[in-house]
Amino acid sequence: MSKRIGVVGLGIMGSAISGNFLKSGYDVAGFDVNAGQAAAFTANGGTALGSPAEVAAQSDIVLTLLPSIAALDSVCTGTDGFTNAGTTDFTIMECSTLPIEDKQRNYDAMTAAGITMLDTPLSGTGAQAQVKDLAVYLSGDEVAANACTEVIEGFARAHYYVGPFGSGSKMKYVANHLVAIHNIAAGEAFVLGMKAGLDAQTIFDVIADSAGTSRMFEVRGPMMVADDYSEATMKISTWQKDMGIIGTFAKNLDCPTPLFGTCADIYTAGMAQGRADEDTAAVCAILAESARLKR
Repeated sequence: MSKRIGVVGLGIMGSAISGNFLKSGYDVAGFDVNAGQAAAFTANGGTALGSPAEVAAQSDIVLTLLPSIAALDSVCTGTDGFTNAGTTDFTIMECSTLPIEDKQRNYDAMTAAGITMLDTPLSGTGAQAQVKDLAVYLSGDEVAANACTEVIEGFARAHYYVGPFGSGSKMKYVANHLVAIHNIAAGEAFVLGMKAGLDAQTIFDVIADSAGTSRMFEVRGPMMVADDYSEATMKISTWQKDMGIIGTFAKNLDCPTPLFGTCADIYTAGMAQGRADEDTAAVCAILAESARLKR
């Protein structure tokens, strides 16, 4: 493959995406502060390096998949960050779900350093990432975005150029607003059906083939059927971060989101129940407890 790929952040999403790049024949360099995740990446055929700067120096396109603002700041402008890579001949695809103003601040720093940075959030779960069932929302310099489309087929099924830098994050907020609600709706429907005496697997089979289905019902439904949320493709604790970003974004726009606000409390209840590390499909169990449903 003609492009050298870098991946910074080798967690649930980063490990799945880098794995698909490797299967597609790309040379992939990676970095993660977690030594275990870096070791797993190496075992999968990637080249783990010691810093984001080292990854950038050996890559044409670097994907960043980061959990926090602090991580983005460190990766971009920290001591071992992109500004100290010794080259500007690479493009950053910033794939994290973070506040736009923090992405913009790092975009400004990259621009001042002569480095091209795009805002390119991803739509999909970790499970979807494993099978390339992701969509990429590209925003920023359109020429640079077009140049990245060559590699997107290595880890995603679709991509959309949605406008100037920051537009990708706005589109991701809209998508995750719906994901949050659809996930709760799926869990609520399962609990209603099971409380009425229907079998969970039958509920899934029938509704997945009905007008009432949704992508979240189909993706997270099997976990709800099994009542097992231990193999998290999106942890409730991580989702809390996304919920907070979307809620603040809507509030700053004076845009009412009553359904979103209502469903947020259910995810918070999951934290209170000790389910922080479980998949967000665990909303089914949270609602089942409220309904005193015995499974």
